[in-house]
This record gives sequence, structure tokens and C-alpha cells, in this order.
Amino acid sequence: MIKRILSILLIISLVLIQLMTFLSSKAYACSCAFLETKEKLELYSAVFEGTVIEIGETKSLSPYSQVRDYTFEVERGWKGVKDKKVIVTSLDGGSNSCGYQFSKDQTYLVYASLDKDDTLITSLCSNNLLSSEAGEELKQLGAGQHINSNNEEGTPSSIILYSILILILLLIIVAVWRIRTRIRK
Repeated sequence: MIKRILSILLIISLVLIQLMTFLSSKAYACSCAFLETKEKLELYSAVFEGTVIEIGETKSLSPYSQVRDYTFEVERGWKGVKDKKVIVTSLDGGSNSCGYQFSKDQTYLVYASLDKDDTLITSLCSNNLLSSEAGEELKQLGAGQHINSNNEEGTPSSIILYSILILILLLIIVAVWRIRTRIRK
């Protein structure tokens, strides 16, 4: 009799354990911490507002992970951005892989980090926002710095300006030298 009761309890326990496995709650690929705007500004390497002008092809990092590059035309920046065009990389699986998928011709407030290769990367947990939905965050960030020039080679515009000034100075020196040599003759 005791064996029979133990057998029934064992079967009921196994059935309950099996039911608990099927009735478990959803599992999410990532879990993100909520950060205040100022905390995100300190945490991320680059913070900018820009429009997606190009979406790159998917690249495989491994059999289980794919990334995609997004090229932005930067309108204003708060941190880590000096060029008019910036490329940001994200996992390509969207929210299923904690990646963030941007849409072409849409303007976003972007938070990105530098990886070991100095590539800007972002994710679902970076809390990127469409600019149209980022009113309060944009207000908290302030005016930012408007990005006007684009140096495709990555040369700062101040170096170009100094180079032109040095060239003008050299031309003036050569002109003065030629005038002096003509006066002496």
C-alpha cells in the first residue's frame, strides 16, 4: 500500500514538474537597465542626433551573430562626434538579438559605444530614439554642437585652415624676396 502511494506521488510530482516547464513565463534575449539622460551621456562614447542615409549589408561575425552598418548624417552632437558622416554598427537580429534596426531617412538620437576596434556600436539597451519621440531627452541634453563640415579623410578642418594660411604666408615671403632682389639690381 505504501509503495502504491509513493508511486502515485512520484507520478504526480513528475507531471507537475513537466507542467511547470511548459507554463514558464517568456524569456527575453536582453534585459536593459533604465538610465537617466545624464547617465547615458556619461556612459556612452558618442551621443548625437542624425539621419540614416545608408543601410549596409548584413555581415556575419559568427554562425549565430550578424551585424549591419548604418551611415548617419550628423546634425548635432553632444559627445564623441566631429564628422558630418558617422557609421554605427548594430546586431542585425533586431530586438531578438538585442540589436537595434534603424530605418533609412529617419532621424534618431543615438547613443553608441566604442568597441575594441574603435568602431561605434549600439544596441537595443542603448535606448536610441526617433528624434520625434526624444523631445524630453533632447531638452535635457541641451543645444549640442551643430556639425557643419564633413572631412571624408578624417582630417580636422582646423588643419586644412592652418595649411592654407601657411601656404599664403609662404607666397607672401616669396613675393617680398623677389621684390627685394629686383630693387637691388
